[in-house]
Amino acid sequence: MYHRENMKVLINVCEYRSLFQELLRGFEVKCIEEAEDEFIKEVEVFIAAGWKDVERLLPKLKNLKMIQTLSAGVNHLHFDKIPEHVIVCSNAGANAVAVAELALTHILVALKKYVYRYEEMKKGKFPQMIESRLLRDKTVGIIGLGNVGTSLIRLLKCFSPKIMGISRSGRTRENIDFVGDMGDLDYLLSQADIVVLALPLTKETRGLINREKLKLMKKDAILVNVARGKIIVEKDLFEHLKENPQFTAALDTWWHYGDEFKQEYPFEKLPNVLMTPHCGGVYENFWEDLIRHAAENVKLFYEGKPRNVVNRDDYL
Repeated sequence: MYHRENMKVLINVCEYRSLFQELLRGFEVKCIEEAEDEFIKEVEVFIAAGWKDVERLLPKLKNLKMIQTLSAGVNHLHFDKIPEHVIVCSNAGANAVAVAELALTHILVALKKYVYRYEEMKKGKFPQMIESRLLRDKTVGIIGLGNVGTSLIRLLKCFSPKIMGISRSGRTRENIDFVGDMGDLDYLLSQADIVVLALPLTKETRGLINREKLKLMKKDAILVNVARGKIIVEKDLFEHLKENPQFTAALDTWWHYGDEFKQEYPFEKLPNVLMTPHCGGVYENFWEDLIRHAAENVKLFYEGKPRNVVNRDDYL
């Protein structure tokens, strides 16, 4: 349990300084652009977007107790450089509904052959009688039943599919047709018409979906990734897509990021790939949602009950 009086919070999203200060009344909040060395030395909480500022300032943060990320994922952090007494909290849940909506969009676009029909009509053709598929009665397997996975379950239910899920604990509060743990992964992959990846990238999940796992899936399955690109082995997915033209990959997250879209393999040339630029969590006023969610957790931290505390053993 902590006391708010004079507690110092550092932020690195300076354009939202006023919102942070409004949400964290009773705390002393400063942006890295204005914080003097003495303030930085006394900071207890660093609310950070990205890693570079954290790494640069860590040697000066002598009183640091908590790092609160603005992102749901924390695989960009170098946990080996963060002192063991400093807790790290993710911002999981802040944009879960938006990411779940994009996952549902990918599913429907793939089932309805939307992109193909659109491109054909641009050429002056009218592909009315090419059959699409219904989501009704399909089996949707969701790997990862955190905030995104559970939000997706709620969105899916009005379409009446069969829903299977996998969580680390093998449990979920949602009423679905099957729930298992990672030991049930092969079973889910073999049964699902649609597989959605909604789990964090950790040392255990990196490369989880490889050639062997892809071979377990149905020939005409749809694989949706709104999690992290490196959960899938890039080469294995590319080759599987080439060898199985009825298989579809709908990808929002990637292996390589930069100013231009460029992966090790030319996914953009394959007709059975749907692509979006890691935009699931980008929507109207999303920064405000991220900030409010993070600020609320700082308050919980000072009450001694923070949420989304990261197990650093998952990353070291």
